[in-house]
Amino acid sequence: LAPPLPRPLAWRLADAVARGDARTDLGAGLVRHPPAARRRRVVRAVVLVLVLTAMTGAVSWSVPWPWPWMGPWVWAVPAVAAPVAWWGAVTGARSLGHALAGRHLVTRQGAMIRRTVALERAGISGWTITESFFQRRAGLVTVSATTAAGEGHYEVLDVGRGDGLELAARATPGLLEPFLVRPANGPDVSLP
Repeated sequence: LAPPLPRPLAWRLADAVARGDARTDLGAGLVRHPPAARRRRVVRAVVLVLVLTAMTGAVSWSVPWPWPWMGPWVWAVPAVAAPVAWWGAVTGARSLGHALAGRHLVTRQGAMIRRTVALERAGISGWTITESFFQRRAGLVTVSATTAAGEGHYEVLDVGRGDGLELAARATPGLLEPFLVRPANGPDVSLP
């Protein structure tokens, strides 16, 4: 609906669009994602810094520098990358969230640019549930609401497997029910 804009103005715009929600603040009450989502981001940051350190080491020991004083300064790259990568991982994990707010599915993600999407639930035509090898090991999935509007799909990244499936089932009642397995003795939801 709008280009990137200040948060207070974005919430006023979202509230104006969602008038049927009795002026619900669409950004309030987002459900935080599990600790495994934070671990994934931290591991990626650590791997990035380790790769940069290895590349810097290989370059500094194998390439003869035309200026001897320049060799040690190459190590500034991983030294600067480490805190930036850590900040990106922590901020990215903190910004993850989702909620069902009245008629809307709200999802938020991003580290440098935090992006919040409020998608009208009536416009959701289907769901795509994906999990990578590492997500499967961590018990996470990415749940994508497909729609004819905007980008065509909107993702809820790295949500717990049961929480993601339950979110999709509650957002569009009846659409996923034939595909879900609900155990008699617990609230966990799964796919067959």
